[in-house]
Amino acid sequence: MSEVIKEHELLSNYQKLNNSFRKKTLIYRIGFRYGFFSEYNNMIFAMLYCLENKMRFVLYSKHANFSYEKGWNDYFMPFCEESSDNFHFKHNYRDPLSTTFFEKNHPSVYLYNIIHPNHYLTFKIWDKFRDRKNESIVYNIPELGINGDYKNACRTLIKLTWRYNLHTQNSINSLIHSVGLPENYIGIHIRRGDKAIETEAIPASKYIDNIQKMSNIKHIFVSTDDYNVINEIKEQYKDLILYYLCKKEETGYDQLNFNNLSAQSKKTDMDLLFASVDILCNSQAFVGTFNSNVGLYVGMRMPEDKAESVDLEKWQIW
Repeated sequence: MSEVIKEHELLSNYQKLNNSFRKKTLIYRIGFRYGFFSEYNNMIFAMLYCLENKMRFVLYSKHANFSYEKGWNDYFMPFCEESSDNFHFKHNYRDPLSTTFFEKNHPSVYLYNIIHPNHYLTFKIWDKFRDRKNESIVYNIPELGINGDYKNACRTLIKLTWRYNLHTQNSINSLIHSVGLPENYIGIHIRRGDKAIETEAIPASKYIDNIQKMSNIKHIFVSTDDYNVINEIKEQYKDLILYYLCKKEETGYDQLNFNNLSAQSKKTDMDLLFASVDILCNSQAFVGTFNSNVGLYVGMRMPEDKAESVDLEKWQIW
């Protein structure tokens, strides 16, 4: 009971603090066109930047690409004020690289800035809240119990935002139960699919080698978007006991394909993603890639000594 009260107080304190910032407001658009954890991680970075710079944080999720009906509240409990202004669907783009879209509608944005001189659109401060210099700041926000480094501050913001609504929580619980996990297991995340366009795929053996250096636990939960990864591990490591939610027909995630799914298919895929990530975060140890957004998220949420990356020496904004 005390933990529930504590979480409620954390949320209440955040809302009170956030709403006290009236001189500047960021309208953060989530679900522009990228993968969920790319959108979510940057939301956390933006929230922390706003707290540090006394800027009110407002969410826009009405047309989020992961949504099947309402936006953020399809899956999660609300945590801040939301804008429903369709202006943000047409003109509030995610990052400076997206301004080619915005430039075609420059008069509308100019007019918006005249009417709302203290409102900032997402791309306007994108480079500021993603600046790696932020990692070196010691954050002191007593209202939220934050007094420490960047990752610890982000972990607190995850705690107050990562709150499923009842329908999603029931679905996640059912999916996790279906895996049949033991009490002690290791979690690994191996992303293939369209990630291979950005960076060369790392062999599954490298993940397993890291696991074997960390622990002698043989029960491994594998989070992957490609069932070939499961077969690869099974063939090379006969002594490991694998658990997974990946389906045999999956051959790699593609964001463009996801964006074109039906509402129900999106919900199904998102529930599977959330269940997989929660399983990873509850593992005894995690091995993944910090240059994937799932790995970046897990690296923020888990204690530092329990999460390792096969591609970067340490966690960082990227």
